[in-house]
Amino acid sequence: MRRVAAAALLAAATLAGCGGPDVPWGDYAPRLQEQIITARTAKDCATLQTMFNNAAANNQATLTRTGHNNADLMAYIDQALKDASCHP
Repeated sequence: MRRVAAAALLAAATLAGCGGPDVPWGDYAPRLQEQIITARTAKDCATLQTMFNNAAANNQATLTRTGHNNADLMAYIDQALKDASCHP
């Protein structure tokens, strides 16, 4: 369990620290970032793709609700897909 937690922390640091998108996490469901990191660490491509598709489908609703779209979130998930070797 400690290895999984350490891997998740490393993944979070990797995704957050490489000049990636600045996702306004407070505007999304609690634990969304953690769920993305967990799926990335597990190389769960189906879950990551579903998350990406949901973000795309809800883009207008997020824009209406928050004043910003899901572009940064989608870029973050796209990087997670790449990191998990789900696509090149």
